[in-house]
This record gives sequence, structure tokens and C-alpha cells, in this order.
Amino acid sequence: MNNNFNVTIPNSLREIKLGAWQRYVQIYEKNKDSDNLDFLNLKMLQLFCGFSLQESRKVPISDFDAILTHLGDLFKEKTPRVNQFTLIGTDGVEVTFGLIPNLDKMSYGEWVDLEEYIFDNQTLHRAMAVLYRPLIMGKGKDRYLIHEYKGTDEMADVMKEMPIDIALGARVFFYRLAKKLGKSILDSTLQSLMTQEAANLEARLEKSGKAIKQSLS
Repeated sequence: MNNNFNVTIPNSLREIKLGAWQRYVQIYEKNKDSDNLDFLNLKMLQLFCGFSLQESRKVPISDFDAILTHLGDLFKEKTPRVNQFTLIGTDGVEVTFGLIPNLDKMSYGEWVDLEEYIFDNQTLHRAMAVLYRPLIMGKGKDRYLIHEYKGTDEMADVMKEMPIDIALGARVFFYRLAKKLGKSILDSTLQSLMTQEAANLEARLEKSGKAIKQSLS
């Protein structure tokens, strides 16, 4: 990477927020058929690397390919289930969230809301507000209690601040649970969703790479 320009990029998916990922996916879906990739490339830097538009434009073009490849590689990382994670609010208060204990014993209301929200990328934060709730007591790996479920309104926006790897890992875990419980409709729906997302990312990165190489030749 060019030594005259220091680029700060995430080292793992843990450093990318769910809300930033949702915004990029939304922008990508609206612009994926455009021949001009500059807008999407700059948005990726802004949302995943925290650059302003002006800062993004200063990145040497010779570095773009490396950055895009790196970001693409991050989304190939495995995303295992995470039982607990911590967020720090704007007031400086630290809150630990825990995954629903005994997911196969969740309430009917929780299950219905998960089915409604978990397959749409733009409502994934609401699904996370079902799966993860503030701890009442305990921070052990397997022994803890979480707040009672009262809908997603209270914590949905907070969940946009959670790491994307935890959100994606929870979605895959729910998919496996649904399969275990015999929910074949969920099996086919989520598999189709995940396959399409992977194909979209791969196609976009390949298209970006070709455009960058042409600009450098």
C-alpha cells in the first residue's frame, strides 16, 4: 500500500457495524447495475473504513484493488455463534447482551418475529433485538438470564451498532436451528438468500477489479 497515504481499514468483521453493512447493502442493491463503480467504491470506504467523501477521494487508485480485496476477504470469514457481546452507549454506559438461552424453547411470539425479520437484510437489526437482549444477571458463558421479550422497538436501533459477524453468525445459527426443528421453508429461503448475497459480493468485487485495472493501464 502507498506509504504516502495511511489507510485505516477493518482487520475483521468484528470492526464493521451491522448498521453500516445494512446501509451498504441497500445502496448496492439500488446501484448494482450501474456501469460507474466510483460511487459504490467510495461508499464502501465511507461505511466500512469510516472515511469522509473527501478523504475517500484521496486514496491512491493503486490501493483501491487491495482495499476491496481485503474487504471481500473479510466477508469470507467464518461467523460462529457468539453468546454475549458488549456495547457502549453514547452516555458511556456499557451493556452486555446475551443470546436467548435454550433457543429451541423460545416463545411463539419470538419465533414469529424472527421469521418476519431475519431474512430481510434491512430488518436484520430487529431480528437481533429478538435474539439478543440485555443481561439481567451473570456473565458466564452458559449461565445467564436476559430481559423478557417485549417486542423489538426498544432495542432495534441499538442493534445496528453490533458487529456484523455476530449478526451473520446468529442468522446462520437460527437457520440451523430451523432446519433441526423441521422448518423446511426456512431452510430453502435462507439458503437462497445466503447464496445470492455471496454471488452479489463476488460479482461486484470482480467488476471493481476490472475497472481499476483498466484505469491503471
